[in-house]
Parts: sequence; C-alpha cells; structure tokens
Amino acid sequence: MEQRVRPYQDKKRLYSLLIVIVVLLLTLIFLRFVLGGDEDTWICKDGVWVEHGHPSDPIPTAQCE
Repeated sequence: MEQRVRPYQDKKRLYSLLIVIVVLLLTLIFLRFVLGGDEDTWICKDGVWVEHGHPSDPIPTAQCE
C-alpha cells in the first residue's frame, strides 16, 4: 500500500519554521540595537573619562567619580 504524500503539510511546516527563525532574528536585532545601550559614549573608570567606541560628544566636563 502506498503512503499518500502531503506536500502542503511539509511546506506549511517549513514556512512556520522560517517565520519563527525570522521573528527570533528580528528580536535579537531589536534587543541588541534598541535596548543594548549607546556604544559610542564616555565612561567614568577609576576617576578618568574613557572613550567607549567613538563618541561624537566632547569629553565631559563634570567630575568623574
């Protein structure tokens, strides 16, 4: 007895998997760039302002503590 081939079921499963992968990738990109914080800024470290990345703002004039 031959088994019936269900190509639509396989395609449906593949499309569902692709949608899940795309949503996960978009979520990771969102988290990295929107919630990840500013990469180009000044950080106070051991009483000295240190560049983190390439900040466009000049070095802060406030005391670094």
